[in-house]
Amino acid sequence: MTTKPETKFWKRIKNNASNIHWTRIEAITPVGIPDLNGLFNDPKKGCGEFWVELKCTSTNVVKLSPGQISWHMYRSKLGGKSFIMAETLGQRGISLYSGGRTLDLATSGLNLEPCALFHFPIDWPGLETWLINSCALRL
Repeated sequence: MTTKPETKFWKRIKNNASNIHWTRIEAITPVGIPDLNGLFNDPKKGCGEFWVELKCTSTNVVKLSPGQISWHMYRSKLGGKSFIMAETLGQRGISLYSGGRTLDLATSGLNLEPCALFHFPIDWPGLETWLINSCALRL
């Protein structure tokens, strides 16, 4: 049995971003719920929570369902934090997109300017710090 690219991607995130408490959503869930929920509590930056949809692609296309687009757009409208984390297979880079730009991402694919880009080899502490800084409730 082959491991799906998104499963491998998840394992790398879990093993390398350990200052975030991750919950992987694997069960049958309402349409559009992202793959991961992240929660952190940093003594200097406060606490925060966010959601991440994992996508792996070997092209510029990022496949997002109408339910995923709707979930992220609505969450963003309400002030919630969510991201699409896209890994480009082969190039081994990770692009992060705000959930509020999900419709643009579905239309433009990886041609859309990301919020953050991490090239291979991935700077995991930098990626984790970026997520925490983007979602922290300032004290």
